[in-house]
Parts: sequence; C-alpha cells; structure tokens
Amino acid sequence: MITARIVASTFLVLATAVPAGATPQLFTDAKKAGLPAKNCQYCHTVAVPKKETFTPEELNNRGKWLVSEKEKQNATTIKSSWLKNYHPEKK
Repeated sequence: MITARIVASTFLVLATAVPAGATPQLFTDAKKAGLPAKNCQYCHTVAVPKKETFTPEELNNRGKWLVSEKEKQNATTIKSSWLKNYHPEKK
C-alpha cells in the first residue's frame, strides 16, 4: 500500500515537472540553430517567465505563434525547429 502511494506520488511529481509548452531547452535549441535568441524574451514579454505564474498574455507574437503551431500540428510539446518557419509581418 505504501509502495503504491510512493509510486503514484513520484509519477505525479514527474508528470507536472515538465511543462507542456516552452522550456529552457527550447531557448538553447534555438540558439544552437543559429536563431537570434538572446534571452527568454525571444518568445516571452517577461525577462524570466515562471511556470507557476505563467499566463498566455506573457507571450509576444512569436510565442503566440508557437502555441498556435502546437495546436495546428496537434503536438504535445512545442518544437524549436518550428521557429525557422516563423515570419512576422513587416510593417
């Protein structure tokens, strides 16, 4: 009984530890791909987004586009490779 609780608790912690959206790894991958990402504000409006307090309003146009791509592709996570397809409208 105790072992089942420990396994269930461990699974719950691991399942909630990885966000379904962006991660610091996305930023690292974007930089490795040669994209001009200098910090989290490449996709966010805040300098250091927090998973616990994140709201969609904290995304800039690129971040919102990534979320729409995730939905469009019916993916479970956002892929850094999609960033090469982001082309903002020139004004």
